Amino acid sequence: MSEKRVLVVDDDAAIRQMFRTLLMRQGYLVDDAHDGNDGLTHIRNGENYCAVILDLMMPVTSGFELLDILEREQPETMRRIIVTTGVSSSDLRKLDSNKVFALIRKPFDIHELLRKVGECSEKANMVG
Repeated sequence: MSEKRVLVVDDDAAIRQMFRTLLMRQGYLVDDAHDGNDGLTHIRNGENYCAVILDLMMPVTSGFELLDILEREQPETMRRIIVTTGVSSSDLRKLDSNKVFALIRKPFDIHELLRKVGECSEKANMVG
């Protein structure tokens, strides 16, 4: 994988822009999606993302729904998902965090997020 491309899936435009800016400064190419359906379209279009940053609570198609679809259709993508969420602990029980690369609770530490994206990217380069 020569390009390091990340997909950011979040319904908050300010968060998408912040991630875009931070990741581009680290040398990543960044695509973004405003909900799970838009994110699924990006993934299905065949982009080889080294990491997918995914919010869980979004309109139209939630992050939970996107994860269910990916687990059925493209299970290899699950190991490149970094979930960022502020959902309650009871809602978070719906997520099997062993199936994704990382889970980061909001409010999150930017340095931790960038570290996790770097680790995910390195792992993707070893596999892909």
